[in-house]
Amino acid sequence: QQQRHHQQQQQHPPAMSMSSPASSGYSPAAPPRMEGERTFPLSLLPRSNSMDVVNDPRFMSDSVISRRLAAFKTICFVATLMVNLSVKQMFALEKNTIDLSTARGIVRYSGFVMMSLVFLMNLIAVIVLIQQLFMTYRLMTAGSTGFEVAKSYYLHPDIVSMRHKAVKGFFLSLPLFLISSTCMVFHSFDKEGLSVLAYPVVGLFILAAMMLWRLNSRNASVFKNSYNSCKAHEEPLLSQLDTFTDKQTGWWANLDA
Repeated sequence: QQQRHHQQQQQHPPAMSMSSPASSGYSPAAPPRMEGERTFPLSLLPRSNSMDVVNDPRFMSDSVISRRLAAFKTICFVATLMVNLSVKQMFALEKNTIDLSTARGIVRYSGFVMMSLVFLMNLIAVIVLIQQLFMTYRLMTAGSTGFEVAKSYYLHPDIVSMRHKAVKGFFLSLPLFLISSTCMVFHSFDKEGLSVLAYPVVGLFILAAMMLWRLNSRNASVFKNSYNSCKAHEEPLLSQLDTFTDKQTGWWANLDA
């Protein structure tokens, strides 16, 4: 009887329950989420992944780009100080005493406008140079070809144009800051009724601004002449080296030892 009962179970297996997954307590697995995919609220936050970190010993050695970037760090530091000074002078000016119908009011407002230009020039210089410093250093440490990639970024025409304009704006803001300070000094003496005492100080400030403009233009001129002279002197040497490295023709052309 037991054998007959066992054979009947093999011939007619028990039917599986057709109950729903919810009633049986079973829930289908959620579809897998792709790597890096985030839901809507989290997608508004900054990304958490970064560039690859490769410990290349060449990153610790100096290069031409790192030396040049060190000079721009100094400009960023001075431009930041100029931003702070110009903002303080802008808010220190008494706006309710400006009357454009008089010569004194025009002088005061001109000083305010020039100080605003100084603030904007230095702020733009700081933003442009800091962004390029950050991007260049990141590219230099991106991998085994970091220097070449950083060089292509550093010498890109748009990047070079922005960098040069930012530096020129910084140097232009220095004499402009002196002229604006001249207007501020005249205003401080004038509101106390001592305009006569302000004339010598105003003259000194204007003379200093002209000297600073002359120094900047002279330094730029000497730099351009020195650079052109350096390139002109190295051109014959490089041309001679190119002739040595050219492929020779003849029966010894294949001797590339």
